[in-house]
Amino acid sequence: MTPESNIPGETKSPEGTEGEQPFMKRFEQTIADYAQAAEGGNSEEADRIAMQALMMAAEEAQRNPTPSVIAKEEAAECESQSDWAGAEAAYRRALALEEATLSFGLIAKTQMDLSKLLRLVGRLGEAWEFAGAATSSARQAKVFPVLVMALENQLRCAEARGDPEAALAAASEAVEVIEAGRVYDSMRARALVNRARSRMMSDDLERASLDLASSHELLAGPTVSKKLLGPMVALSNWWEVKSQVLEKRGDIHGALEAMTKAIELTRPMEGPYARFALARALDRLGALSLQMGDSEGAERAGAEAKGIRQELRLPL
Repeated sequence: MTPESNIPGETKSPEGTEGEQPFMKRFEQTIADYAQAAEGGNSEEADRIAMQALMMAAEEAQRNPTPSVIAKEEAAECESQSDWAGAEAAYRRALALEEATLSFGLIAKTQMDLSKLLRLVGRLGEAWEFAGAATSSARQAKVFPVLVMALENQLRCAEARGDPEAALAAASEAVEVIEAGRVYDSMRARALVNRARSRMMSDDLERASLDLASSHELLAGPTVSKKLLGPMVALSNWWEVKSQVLEKRGDIHGALEAMTKAIELTRPMEGPYARFALARALDRLGALSLQMGDSEGAERAGAEAKGIRQELRLPL
């Protein structure tokens, strides 16, 4: 008889090797290792494990691409080429596939992607509708980091629509739903910055400043990575909101310096949404430069922002 190990098309790994372990088991262990390192204040080890987890997830997606993953990859490719109509169509295909499976976490993420895209191209009403749908889906998923992401997106939509009450409601809930533990310090820091941002919409400088102080303590602490994208975005946002507080208090020079630091942190970030954030930050820098009497600086910032929007094929 032919030995089982010699059956064509079948390869048997040595028993007990890592290759035989189901992906989710290995991934969950990696996440547990990350949590242990973060809780212990070992940010360097936590960074290493976080990158390992990201690579594992990417490799698994490449090995076993689902139709929705393929559609999302197409959407990302369209976004990289500023083909917003193509990206929207691909995201809508992915959403239809995910809605058929009732995978609420995946549904929420794709609804957020659509909301973010629509907000970028100025379709604020539709963006708001998808933001609300994403938050509802995230509640059904019952995974609080997904809900925090959805609430942050809802805050951004409310901000774009000029709705301070909705912005503060979303930002406050995001802070409240984050579970205790040092492993979530980075998420908490970002949520506090977002709440400070929403409070600035209502000119609540005192409580915005308190949120900024609490956030800065976390961002400067040992449990928050200084290399990963999330904390870098949080710190960039921190300086932007700090700039708003200083401007409201009449310190235009300080506001300009803070906005310059925000831009320095944003510049290295890649992708169309990071580029759009840079354009928005440059607009603010230009306005502050004008208040300082620096018309040349304002013109330079405005020209760069305009160039980015043209590059992204967005309304000027």
